[in-house]
Amino acid sequence: MIRKSKNKEIQPNFEEMWSEVEEDIQEQDAEQDIINRVPELRKLSDNINKATNTWVNADLQLESAIQQYQRAERKLDDSVTTISGKVDTINKHIDQVMEDAPTKLKVSVYVSDADWQKMQELHAKWLEYDEKMLADHNKQQETIWQKQSQRLTNIVKNNEGVWISTRVFYIVGSLSLLSIITIVMEIVAYMYFHWIV
Repeated sequence: MIRKSKNKEIQPNFEEMWSEVEEDIQEQDAEQDIINRVPELRKLSDNINKATNTWVNADLQLESAIQQYQRAERKLDDSVTTISGKVDTINKHIDQVMEDAPTKLKVSVYVSDADWQKMQELHAKWLEYDEKMLADHNKQQETIWQKQSQRLTNIVKNNEGVWISTRVFYIVGSLSLLSIITIVMEIVAYMYFHWIV
């Protein structure tokens, strides 16, 4: 116990002491945290170095690719110039040929009578074959139409009058029967309540 004077004693302040202890603990925790993160920070530093090296290499490759592209572009320009000159020469020759064509280019065709006869026979055979195909198609269509017409006639004969499906017949019949039963019950109820009560 600390004495200020003989009669007064200084009471220690536990809250201040506890806050100092907490600050010490927090500082120790922060130091330990930093120590624990050192491997992670080293790894991060290594990753940054690797990324920097990769970036430098990519930059160098890009510069090399740009130089190659520029060389290829120069070669392409030279090729285009050469091709343009050759195309101009070809166009001049074509223009010259077109100018000379009416007088220098004449085409004559000779067809013998036998070849002409063969062409007419082939054309006639083709027309005959086409007409036969069309006639066969018409016969098939007519046969199908007759079968369909006969089938429809048989359906109408078997169901003289209005033709409805069995399902519709039962639905209409059920509704009619239900209506009749309802009317009869209403009449019976009316008579019961009107005459008896």
